[in-house]
Amino acid sequence: MDQGNQPAPQPQYNGVPMQPKKKKTGLIIGIVLGVIALIAIISAVLVYFLWWQNPEKMVTDAVSNAIMTKKMTADGKVVIDMRDQGKIELNVKTATDSGKSKADIDAKLNVKGVEKNIPLKGDVVLDSDGTIYVKINNFKDLYGTLLEIVMESSSGGNLSRSQIETYRDQTLEKMGSEIDKMSDTWMKISPDEIGSEYKCGINALKKIQSDESVRKEVVQLYQKNSFFTIKDSKISDRNGGHGFELKGDNSKLSKFNDEFKNSSAGKALSKCGKSNSYKSSESSSIDESSLKVWVDRSSHELKALELKGDSKKVSVEISFDINTNKSEEIKVPSSAESLKEFIEGFMEGYSSGLSSTSTRR
Repeated sequence: MDQGNQPAPQPQYNGVPMQPKKKKTGLIIGIVLGVIALIAIISAVLVYFLWWQNPEKMVTDAVSNAIMTKKMTADGKVVIDMRDQGKIELNVKTATDSGKSKADIDAKLNVKGVEKNIPLKGDVVLDSDGTIYVKINNFKDLYGTLLEIVMESSSGGNLSRSQIETYRDQTLEKMGSEIDKMSDTWMKISPDEIGSEYKCGINALKKIQSDESVRKEVVQLYQKNSFFTIKDSKISDRNGGHGFELKGDNSKLSKFNDEFKNSSAGKALSKCGKSNSYKSSESSSIDESSLKVWVDRSSHELKALELKGDSKKVSVEISFDINTNKSEEIKVPSSAESLKEFIEGFMEGYSSGLSSTSTRR
């Protein structure tokens, strides 16, 4: 037998063959890599739960992300109770994208001393230049209700329900063409018609929305002076987000106000007159308001918001489901009539309708 072709004898220990050193080294390397991978996984899990899922970070990130976002959709309700004057309830669906916004509004107004609720359904579009477009979708119902209220009030209770309804129906019939036109027409209000402060404020907001560095500056100010802290982190989930009840810190809010007025955004707004200037207000208070937010566990985006505020004269409740970085198509009406001119024309028709209806009665 050729001795040169025989395999070299393996080293033995107490008669047991030993594995080559190379294989043992590979096994050790494999174990070490496995341990490193395990440590990495454990570290990632700890980071996720102890840092990324930290409630304070989730809320701070949600506020920061909301400031930075340029588009979102929201669906919810606003209730304003003006105590002795009445109550407004609004169901709102809204979308914002690149400085433009739209809203679908279904509102109900209850005026103190008036039995009937005033209904209002309409669409609103805000263009990036600040022009506001409005269309009332239920104008006939709205106008008919207002006619009834006016007749009840002006008659001093001397007209029967039947008489009021007859007058209403006659007026609506007489003004049928004007009412149909009102229901199908977009009306617009230009920034110049609203005033110079509004126009300046719109231009300042455009700068804030278009300049990422300006928004980042506001985010940094909030992160430095986070005026919301966690009151309860065991709120039921909503819209796919984890719930938190927050409480406000007025001292941090005051510091934020002081620093914000010296920021690029604050300086831009302060040029637009007293109503738009951002001052450090000693009367600003958030510790008496009830605020709940819902935050996506992974992205830390704001998913829902609920705010309740109360004072001697008014109470406000706001509740919205929110989807950031998502929007809908926002079409600015291609044609619209001046709101002021349109109302003036309608009132001329209204006067004509009144005189004609009075003659028929």
